[in-house]
Amino acid sequence: LPRWHPQFSDLVNRENSKAAGIEAIIRHFGIRREECMAFGDGGNDIEMLEYCGVGVAMGNANADVQKHADYVTTSVDEEGILRAVREIISKQGQ
Repeated sequence: LPRWHPQFSDLVNRENSKAAGIEAIIRHFGIRREECMAFGDGGNDIEMLEYCGVGVAMGNANADVQKHADYVTTSVDEEGILRAVREIISKQGQ
């Protein structure tokens, strides 16, 4: 069970996950997984962070989630998604 909080977890069919959902969408649109970026902060996001070309853990994510990410940004309240996109894009342009 993907756990995203000590008291909660997600119940999903064994064949389903956020990564499986992303895989279906990118296959439909002909996008490579290396071109995808995922953002997450909970244990239920780990598979998705590992699957995408760039996995970004939010600053409020615990250390276990952060270790599965390629990049750690600030929290959503601190504009973490915008900050990560800007930094990653600027590094690719170098």
